[in-house]
Amino acid sequence: MFPLAVLSLAYLIINYLLVGLYLWATDVAILRRFLHTLLSSMAYEAGSSIFAPFVAMVYTRLGMSMVSLFALSLIIWSLISRNLAISRGRLERRVKELGSLQAVGQALSSSLDLDVILQAIYQQVSSLMPAQSFYVAIYDHETDEVTFPLAIEDGQPKRWKSRRMANGLTEHILRTRQPLLIERAVSEKVKELGLEMVGTNAECWLGVPLLAGSEPLGMIALQSPTTAEVYETSHLEILTTIAGQASVAIQNARLYARTDEALARRVQELDSILRTTGDGIMLCDLSWRVLAVNSALAEFFAITQAELKGSALDARRRDGSPALLATIRYREDDLRADCLSLSEGKAEAVKQSIVIPGQIERHIERTLAPVQNRRGAINAWLFVFRDITEEIKLSRLREDMMHMLIHDLRSPLAMLSSSISTIQDIMLDIERPEDVDKLLDLAMKGSDRMMGLVNHLLDINRLESGDMPVQRAPVEVKSMLEGVAAELSPLAAEAKIEVQITVEPEMPDICIDIQQMGRVLNNLLDNAIKFTPDGGRVCLWARLARQTSQPSILIGVTDNGPGIPLEAQARLFQKFQRVASTKGRRLGTGLGLAYCKLAVEAHQGEIGVDSQEGKGSTFTIRLPLE
Repeated sequence: MFPLAVLSLAYLIINYLLVGLYLWATDVAILRRFLHTLLSSMAYEAGSSIFAPFVAMVYTRLGMSMVSLFALSLIIWSLISRNLAISRGRLERRVKELGSLQAVGQALSSSLDLDVILQAIYQQVSSLMPAQSFYVAIYDHETDEVTFPLAIEDGQPKRWKSRRMANGLTEHILRTRQPLLIERAVSEKVKELGLEMVGTNAECWLGVPLLAGSEPLGMIALQSPTTAEVYETSHLEILTTIAGQASVAIQNARLYARTDEALARRVQELDSILRTTGDGIMLCDLSWRVLAVNSALAEFFAITQAELKGSALDARRRDGSPALLATIRYREDDLRADCLSLSEGKAEAVKQSIVIPGQIERHIERTLAPVQNRRGAINAWLFVFRDITEEIKLSRLREDMMHMLIHDLRSPLAMLSSSISTIQDIMLDIERPEDVDKLLDLAMKGSDRMMGLVNHLLDINRLESGDMPVQRAPVEVKSMLEGVAAELSPLAAEAKIEVQITVEPEMPDICIDIQQMGRVLNNLLDNAIKFTPDGGRVCLWARLARQTSQPSILIGVTDNGPGIPLEAQARLFQKFQRVASTKGRRLGTGLGLAYCKLAVEAHQGEIGVDSQEGKGSTFTIRLPLE
């Protein structure tokens, strides 16, 4: 039995020694795989090796033909055993690779942290191939720089400096977007490619790109500083597959980091605005629940920010106090109506002045505006509260001073007009130079103009304060228009302007203050004649307003003058406003349209203008029928 064992062992040693010598002479990489599977191969051949000693016995007793048949059987058995061992090794390696790829995919999809993703890549790569020297490079398109967020040397993490794009192997992978395997003589291959050796030298080098579509994100590289042919084509394939998974994760992590940074910056900016602005700001969702408030709002209404956040505007507060709607002086029905109006695009914002009682009464301008996303859909409501107490005090002081000045001017102007009139009467029977009469006439006209301006300002002040009563009486519309036209007919005739009157048949009488509304129409018609070119046409018209919930009448003045610029129309009804770009026959005071607006509003009506440059203007008054 012992001789048999010795012969078997000798056979195995000689057999594998010859195979090893052959592989060493032809392909070292295959020799390494052979040595890796040596034990499993020997296990498969152990059964057949015991038959080797019997070859001599068979040969001496049965002859050469049987020996050949027996040898052929042994060879076939040996080849089958070896192929099974190789196939098993490949299968085990493939299963390991697939398991590692699955682990990489799970690790990459579970995090948006770039450092975590890179560590997961390294762990899985090191389990599949030698990774004592490993690094990941990330390329920044904007700065044209390469950074190295992960670098391993001799199994230890290192910190590499970022650099501008150079002409090394890393940049070669980024530019070509193709993987590269250099099994031996790396420095010679670098020269052959026309590159520079950047960093430490290596004997074997493997690099694959990280791509987002066709754009390079970076690259993954493995290198062996001392040993050649450490990496082969199978390593290149598996690393390329890992890089494909890693590219998606790295891109997502970079986008998340940028978004997170931008969001943090926006939050910081918003927080700075909320803390520094003197206006009270409150953001609510579509169900009127408070999302954010600032300290100014809490101070306005003497409520803590903690109590406001998360509260519903239409719900009673925790301490049983009235709902926040009452605190901000909003009725629920009014808020619903305003939100509906803003949703339908009828207005960009709703402004209203409210008063907060206290030891010092505060006047607040409350503004409600929608918050829209990029598609234009409303996803929140923004309330802004601005303290206008000082503005109102200054406005009242200004009005009081103007009222006082106007009253103080009226008496001396009346005395001046009376004195000029008296001088004219005295000098009727006295011979005087002709120039004296001209000077007295100019003085009287100037005095009358100043008195008219003062009376105009007084009337506007009384309308603003509500001290001018509206003496309503039924008035026939057509007669009123004809009276206004007759009063200004000399001015129209002087400029050869045709004044037309158009009144809808069966027009009912309207209940108005004839003095105030007659003055309004007089101002509008006078302006139309003033700005209409010679030989032009002005139309006074009236008709019933249809398709409205409240019965009303429309009265208008239309001309074919130069028109009013759009930017001037918004401030046209303010005091002392005149259109600088439009020249008329006479210079106005800038108070006529301000008076018209106040007088019409005192009648619960509206006045507006529709005008295009070069196409004339139409001023329209809407008055309710009572």
